[in-house]
Amino acid sequence: MSKKAINKDIWINSYPILIWLMTEPLAGLVDSRIAGIIGIETLSSVGIGTTIYFVFTWIFVFLAYGTTPLVAKLKTNNKLNNLKYFVSFGKKTSIMLGFLVFIIIYYFNDFFISLFKPTDEINNLASTYLIVRALGIPFYLLNMHSTAVLRGLRYPKITFQSSIIVTLTNVTLSYFLGIMLGLGILGIGLASSISFFIASMYANNIQHKKLKKFSHTSDDVDQKKLRKKFFSVGATIVLRSAFLTGFMALLSNQASRLSMNDVALHHVLNQIWTFGYNFIDALAIASQTLVSEHISKGKKYFGSDLYRALLKITTIFSLVATLVSYLSIRFLTELISNQVFIQLENNYLLILFSLSLFFGSYAFLWDGVLLGLDKNKEFAYTTIISSILGALVLFILIANFGSINIIWLSLVISLIFRALIGGYFQRK
Repeated sequence: MSKKAINKDIWINSYPILIWLMTEPLAGLVDSRIAGIIGIETLSSVGIGTTIYFVFTWIFVFLAYGTTPLVAKLKTNNKLNNLKYFVSFGKKTSIMLGFLVFIIIYYFNDFFISLFKPTDEINNLASTYLIVRALGIPFYLLNMHSTAVLRGLRYPKITFQSSIIVTLTNVTLSYFLGIMLGLGILGIGLASSISFFIASMYANNIQHKKLKKFSHTSDDVDQKKLRKKFFSVGATIVLRSAFLTGFMALLSNQASRLSMNDVALHHVLNQIWTFGYNFIDALAIASQTLVSEHISKGKKYFGSDLYRALLKITTIFSLVATLVSYLSIRFLTELISNQVFIQLENNYLLILFSLSLFFGSYAFLWDGVLLGLDKNKEFAYTTIISSILGALVLFILIANFGSINIIWLSLVISLIFRALIGGYFQRK
């Protein structure tokens, strides 16, 4: 395949994922804007509730990350009977895990929220938001799994179609329920749950139709082996996700211990950061399919034209993201939150935020490449080690230099190590 063809293939597989990834944080930014209009207490409560929500949902990111490369591999090898069973099993597991998470959040939400040391008002608001939003978790996980399957089948456009449904529904209902009907934070949480219900039904229906077109093949279905593969990959990624989400939650927790303004600012910066790194995460997710197909054909990845193309694109993006974020972050935080944060007058915070996108670009790309190479353990080790190092830096410095700058410095250091370790593992 020529370099031009490789770049085209990367683009075709990346841009639908990019749109998908961008829409969810965009909806989150709109939610933050609506919450900011209602008041700083509501914005802080949404920040706490969102943190807890994503701790639980992203623990199960293996439903996406573990699914796409295996689906691509089974399809490439024409093991369609195994593919159909794997998809069916994954769908049932996604729904079951979603209901389990909802039950946990419903009964223990007060405990999780208390870890952030909120005021009574923020505690009540965050609890309402979290429970209502958790109603949609089964559909969030189902949507995650269905779109991952479709990416592995080379139908990435369905991914962004689903995300557009999520975004438009969420934004419309958040404003309608939260502002126009006066439901406030209850309306914002309810809008999220409804939007993922609608999107998951759409993606699952398309997935069913696409799989139906595949004819039966001669491959014998080894159900035990597929379930073992599902859970072995899942366990590895769950462990990795637990450390990563735990570390990110720790950063939010420490922000909440500084002041109400700090937790609000951290939440807004986190939303912008998520929006920014999704550009490269789209490339990382696309690389899962591309790299998996590449090595399934007996080709070497490291040093290949595909490797060089992915590295070049990542380097260009990282430089652009660093510059743009540094120049625009003050404007964006005020636009999103309807609040002015004096912490941003400190240039150090702007530099740290920009550097997080620079180093994060390589960290996220290597994640996708390692999964495509079927190096699931290395994928997990990379994040586990870097999260522990970031947490150590945070605990050492926060006691003596208690500021939001230390929180973002810890994130930057974690991302530097994650990029270095991930780069090392992909070369082996």
